[in-house]
Amino acid sequence: MPRGPSSAHSLQRDTILNVSADAFAEAGYPSATMAALAERCGVSKSLLYHYYPAKDAILFDLMHEYMQRLQALVGEVAAQALPAQQALAEVVRRFVREYETSRTRHIVLLNDVKFLPAPERAIVIKQEREVVQAFADLIAATYRIDPARAKVLTMSVFGMINWTFTWLKPGGALTYAQFAETVVGMLEGGLSGGAARMKSFAPLVPDVGHTPLDSDAAAVKSNLKELHHV
Repeated sequence: MPRGPSSAHSLQRDTILNVSADAFAEAGYPSATMAALAERCGVSKSLLYHYYPAKDAILFDLMHEYMQRLQALVGEVAAQALPAQQALAEVVRRFVREYETSRTRHIVLLNDVKFLPAPERAIVIKQEREVVQAFADLIAATYRIDPARAKVLTMSVFGMINWTFTWLKPGGALTYAQFAETVVGMLEGGLSGGAARMKSFAPLVPDVGHTPLDSDAAAVKSNLKELHHV
């Protein structure tokens, strides 16, 4: 029987993906060379090539696994068989929580799909569309509207939560969990519903030591146009 990858191999691979996500998010995918990635990982360039034959292979693995995680979140909620409105709220909470812990992967997903080779890009975009459709199905069931209008509302929700990395910072006015509840409040009661939930949160102590990524502001300007491919 063939042996699967060892735990050491998997650990090294995870390290490469984590470091690469940080590097791509900070410097941009085109600027991050294999030599620079190897140096950041603390391994030789030849060892990096042992795990990944090219930089776009790292990019695909990173995006593909991240999208699998988002798809799994939808599946986990679906398995609970909640009423549509509760399921929608829970999916929003889980996605925002994932965005907090996978911030650099999310930046890379939004910015760098265009750098994948066509076959791999098609796989990731298909995954994105499946996630969007799952959201749209929940919205259609919750608000009893047709699929086309549900898609419009779905993209509006993603517009609220997908770009949090550009402005929702640790130590700010809201935690990610509180922001998720605010979005749920807006879905259920408009801006007044969101504001009502905000008023219930205890004030936070500002984190004056946090410095955002230099690329965050530029990402908003240069990548809003990428939303059309989903």
